[in-house]
Amino acid sequence: MIAQLSIQTPSGPLQVRLDIARMGDDAEMKKWKAPRKHSRPDLAADSIELARLAGKRWRYYLRRNEAATSMDELLEKIAKNPNSELGFIIIAKAIGESVSSTLGVAWCRRTWCNHLVLDFLTVHPALNDPVSGYRGMGSAIFIGIAVIAEKIGCHLVWGEATETSCTFYQKLLGGTPVLDHFFFGSQQLAALRGQLPARLKLKRDTTP
Repeated sequence: MIAQLSIQTPSGPLQVRLDIARMGDDAEMKKWKAPRKHSRPDLAADSIELARLAGKRWRYYLRRNEAATSMDELLEKIAKNPNSELGFIIIAKAIGESVSSTLGVAWCRRTWCNHLVLDFLTVHPALNDPVSGYRGMGSAIFIGIAVIAEKIGCHLVWGEATETSCTFYQKLLGGTPVLDHFFFGSQQLAALRGQLPARLKLKRDTTP
């Protein structure tokens, strides 16, 4: 497990587990569908498309033996070849017997110089509706990226921001303006990891 933390839902805090995706985890991503009622159908469609693109890219890397399906495997492959370029998916699942769906995914690549590139980050279309009452899934996944960065000794995470995602990354960076690209250095990554205790405290303080 990469990390465990809480997100806000319409019925209160929900614990979420972040892992590196294993074989077969992409099957559920293919089943994502938009709710019948969604205030932003364009955002719902984007979520579905990005999840499928992440799965497609991941399967391509798997066929080339250039993907990791666990933290141990990622560390092992880096140790064998420090300049290896590797891909992996961070997958977020709700913790609880009654909830097992995949709530969010991120497709990442480790470059030859040990930086991380975030190509796709998306949450289930039921969560990305601005009026849904769900909050914190995207930032939770990015915290997971920051945790992995520390484990592999990575000091920079970068990627491309879209017109609809730039404000999300700007908020994570504490208000630093973001256009079509973003960079999270050591200080920003450490700040994200520092949020973990509060995200766990959210559950303890609000659950009977």
